[in-house]
Amino acid sequence: MASDAAPPATIEALEAQLSYLINRLASHGQSRLGAMLKQSGASLIVLRTLSVLHIEGGLTINEIAERTFSEQSKASRTIDSMVAAGLVERHTPDNDLRRREVVLTQAGRKLLLDCWPQMELFNALVCKGISEEDLATTRRVLMAMTANLRP
Repeated sequence: MASDAAPPATIEALEAQLSYLINRLASHGQSRLGAMLKQSGASLIVLRTLSVLHIEGGLTINEIAERTFSEQSKASRTIDSMVAAGLVERHTPDNDLRRREVVLTQAGRKLLLDCWPQMELFNALVCKGISEEDLATTRRVLMAMTANLRP
């Protein structure tokens, strides 16, 4: 498929690409949040895992990988380390003996609660100086963009 499109010639043109800005925000955000969470003894993938398990209860490793934006192999290694640390347990539900779920332990719930103030500080930092109206628009637009990329 031929196209007249050319790569950006300037930084300004590159920054006009929303996908570039979104990736840059995610990269800076993950770096900053990772440093903030280190104080609480958690990594970003651990916090994401604790959060989705807190909300949804028992999930399979594939479900966790999907919801935490990670590769299945990385999610599996993370779960292994979280089991060893006592943050989660593997569980087979009575209603589906083929399903292997991961569930939060009390220690996992405590770590999530201990980390959450850092998440609140991070969110306040990211949203500083932005009106509620702009934040609502941003959420709506990012949700629509995300939906556009889902299979």
